[in-house]
Amino acid sequence: MINLVIKQRIILAHIDGMSNRAIANMLHLSKDTVNKYVNEYDEKRDELLRTHPDMDVSEIIQAFIEKPTYDTSNRVPSKVTPELLDAIEKCFQLNRDKRLMGMQKQTMKKIDIHAYLQKQGFDVSYSTVKRATQYLETRHQEAFIRQEYMPGELCEFDWGTVKLDIGNTGYQKYQMAVFTSAYGNFRFAKLYLTQDTAAFQESHADFFAYSHGAFQTMVYDNMKVAVRRFVGLTEKEPTVALTELSIYYGFKYRFCNICSGNEKGHVERSVEFVRRKAFSGPECDKFSTLAEANKYLFRECMKLNAQPIYDGSIPLETFETEKQFLFPAMPKFESCIKNTAKVDKYSTILVARNHYSVPDMLW
Repeated sequence: MINLVIKQRIILAHIDGMSNRAIANMLHLSKDTVNKYVNEYDEKRDELLRTHPDMDVSEIIQAFIEKPTYDTSNRVPSKVTPELLDAIEKCFQLNRDKRLMGMQKQTMKKIDIHAYLQKQGFDVSYSTVKRATQYLETRHQEAFIRQEYMPGELCEFDWGTVKLDIGNTGYQKYQMAVFTSAYGNFRFAKLYLTQDTAAFQESHADFFAYSHGAFQTMVYDNMKVAVRRFVGLTEKEPTVALTELSIYYGFKYRFCNICSGNEKGHVERSVEFVRRKAFSGPECDKFSTLAEANKYLFRECMKLNAQPIYDGSIPLETFETEKQFLFPAMPKFESCIKNTAKVDKYSTILVARNHYSVPDMLW
């Protein structure tokens, strides 16, 4: 059986125009397996795009993102984590400092680094440390090249934190989801209580609904709602939430390298820019409800999009051109999080920072 990531690769390759035989050869799968998931995708997509007044959208969405069953008994967690690489980098820096002080004979060798890592609680073998140190020692210096993009090709996503007083409860932190198109610098933002899976999926669904289509590629940093875990030194495994969105809307995704905000520079700048322009003025950080704050934020983003940028273009006008190159519009993706709450002594449960009363009989 295949997993959800392989299913996503099959569908995206099919969207790119590859034949089923070519997909099977590329992924080392049976052609019958590829035929099964491609035919299922085409059938559900055609059904979803047809207009039926009695169509149950939630059932079709579930068919898109249904997770294939597979055996997890042979899974082995990766030992080389960002924390391990950071610890090795600190050892390298200590060696460089000692060489500058004329203490060459007191620098750490690889076997010493391995012993140090074990003392720090890392469960790694000496051979793993040797491969990791070799990788870090042979990395080439990065070259930064300004890129040019085609309309609808790429959009970047990031989270930002903003402090607001909503409902006269005092200033609290709220999470701002920000989208920025790489071609025209069109900005779209929305506020949420937390950076959880529901907010992540809902923000994408709202943005694609506003755009009347999905971009070809989405770019993320190593946020927890998008990256499930690191696989090896550079590969990342996406979360189920991101994989479901990718399959449903048909977009590809790309992750930035660690501590490389420049790889999504459009949205990295947009988070600071939108936050400052929208909420830095007098009386611009107090609202009655979160819905009112989001309406204000949307209006401010549209005002920013209506202003010329560095090359003289207007993002709002450029975005109208981009819409012609987006993937076809889909009904809005629906998601939810099931959770079990415990009733406290006041006969309430806590959901997303809000207390809801429950009948006494449910204690």
